[in-house]
Amino acid sequence: MSKSFKLVDPERPVSKSSHPPTTNWNLCIICQDDTKETLTRPLQSKRKDVGSGYSSLAENLIRFNELKELPCTLQLHRLDEGHGIEAAMVANSAVYHKTCQLRYNRTKLQRAEKRKRVTVDDSHNTGACKPIRSLSVSTGNSGPPSCFFCEQPAGSERLHEAVTFTIDRHVRDCATLLEDSTLLRKLSAGDMVALECKYHAKCLSQLYNRARAARCSEATEETEQEKQLSRVAFAQLVLFIEETRQHEETAPVFKLAELAELYQLRIEQLGVRCNTRVHSTRLKQRLLAHFPDMQSHSKGRDILLAFRKDVGDAIAKACEMDRDNDAIHLARAAEIVRRQMFGESKPFIGSPEGCQKESVPQMLICLVNMILEGPNIKDQMTDTGTAAVAIAQTLTRHARNCSHVRTMLS
Repeated sequence: MSKSFKLVDPERPVSKSSHPPTTNWNLCIICQDDTKETLTRPLQSKRKDVGSGYSSLAENLIRFNELKELPCTLQLHRLDEGHGIEAAMVANSAVYHKTCQLRYNRTKLQRAEKRKRVTVDDSHNTGACKPIRSLSVSTGNSGPPSCFFCEQPAGSERLHEAVTFTIDRHVRDCATLLEDSTLLRKLSAGDMVALECKYHAKCLSQLYNRARAARCSEATEETEQEKQLSRVAFAQLVLFIEETRQHEETAPVFKLAELAELYQLRIEQLGVRCNTRVHSTRLKQRLLAHFPDMQSHSKGRDILLAFRKDVGDAIAKACEMDRDNDAIHLARAAEIVRRQMFGESKPFIGSPEGCQKESVPQMLICLVNMILEGPNIKDQMTDTGTAAVAIAQTLTRHARNCSHVRTMLS
């Protein structure tokens, strides 16, 4: 059977069959799609006015339909079973997605009505000779949309729409701080959300950066007297370093953080207001410029300042301390092993299996094994060799208990 041809009217929805569409009340009544988004069930609400969501949604949908703002996929007659849309929703315990419901809330309805009024007013005023004075604010209602700040069209960059009152508050604060009369004049027409303002992200960032720079300049602006007092505090800090350097017995090493704290404390005592901390890097550069023979060295998160002639002595002393530490470690290792030798060793009787190993302390065998094989854990995975046990027995047999000898002599 051949198909019949029909001229499609773009103003009317295209019906896929002769049967009217039906509603699956188990799915979202607006989109009728089975998605992973949680469904809102107004009848299960804990509010006193249970089902009030149906009433507001039904009223908004009817009004959107009157304004011809509903999409072709949403046909209201499928939601009406003869007693009204709200009654059908309550009877079938209708559910909907929160995102779908937000498309037809009160705010979106007011904007649709506003667009309708503007369209009607423009049609009535067509051909009028009397000019109308208005602010040149880009609201997106007529003509191509343009940026609220630079008044340029979208171009290669996408325009963003102001949808929160937070951005309106921030823009007003920045305009007031910068005393931008053009921007303040635009904002006097209303908030950015009601004006449906659009903007380039780059333009908004530039406004925020200008305001931030203005705040920083106000915070760091110093009077001539405060600058003079800061120089006095720096001179006193330099004298403190020179007096410390005069002691020949010590080689002074200064922590930059402590010098910065001392400098800030002094300028506060002189009456200089400090809104922020002292910039330690700038202070370090000033000190290095005043003391040509001073050097800065990093130690973890700290910056140490020392004089060049003292660095060699510090390195030599560190090497000497390393040698002393090695000798101390050897002495402590010997003390630990001797304590085990004279406290836990058992006599070697020669007959039971394993008595040769048990006759010497395990700590001594481990030490000898590390000397023979190396301290690496992979080298210690094999069984203890006879050489290590023999050497440990020899050391145990020839070791002297000094405290026992002293007791016999006394």
